[in-house]
Amino acid sequence: MSTDEDRDRLAEQLVALPVHELVDVMRRVLPHYTEDEDGLRSVLLLATATIHEDAPDVPDLALVAWPDRDYYEGGLGADQGLWNEGDCAKCNTTVTSNAKRGHCPVCGSRCGLT
Repeated sequence: MSTDEDRDRLAEQLVALPVHELVDVMRRVLPHYTEDEDGLRSVLLLATATIHEDAPDVPDLALVAWPDRDYYEGGLGADQGLWNEGDCAKCNTTVTSNAKRGHCPVCGSRCGLT
């Protein structure tokens, strides 16, 4: 079990990362929390919520796609924030990413984002 101080130290390290590096760290961690039981699959994911001034009670939600490291030859794509958006062709999930090419965090399919 870790202490509050251990978790604070880790949180400070994560906050210091640019978004594209934070997403890559989470890509390595969150899938370990996937559970399959009784025909149900539960996945821990990252998401963004865009809140519009004129409709603050209805945010636009998008799951954060993992950059396609094969496409980027081991890289993470451009460091430009989570501005690329698209839909997964396989499971129809709305995704966002810093990269134009990513993997859906739900089904793992490759996604092209704009």
